[in-house]
Amino acid sequence: MAVKGWRITWISLWLIVGWALRGFAGEVTAPPVQPVVFAPALTWSSIVTSVVYGLLGLIMLLIGYYLYEMVTPFSVKEELITHRNVAVGIVVAAFILGMSIVIAAAII
Repeated sequence: MAVKGWRITWISLWLIVGWALRGFAGEVTAPPVQPVVFAPALTWSSIVTSVVYGLLGLIMLLIGYYLYEMVTPFSVKEELITHRNVAVGIVVAAFILGMSIVIAAAII
């Protein structure tokens, strides 16, 4: 019985050592990589493009909000201003945030 346990111990030890040596054998130090830094190209065309896409995104967001206003069975503006309904405010804020994420992803 003691001999069998001795063999299992040595076999498992050599398996662990073999895995460790195999892991160490693949490691090679890589040469240091110099980071490449690109200077931002700030031109008039890039500024105009950013402004146009920003305005396009805002227009699409307003259209989405007014569509949301038409779809709901109650007046969202009235609930927010007159009744000061916090739950409707949270839902509208979540809707606007979600719409802005989708519009930003579509524009990019």
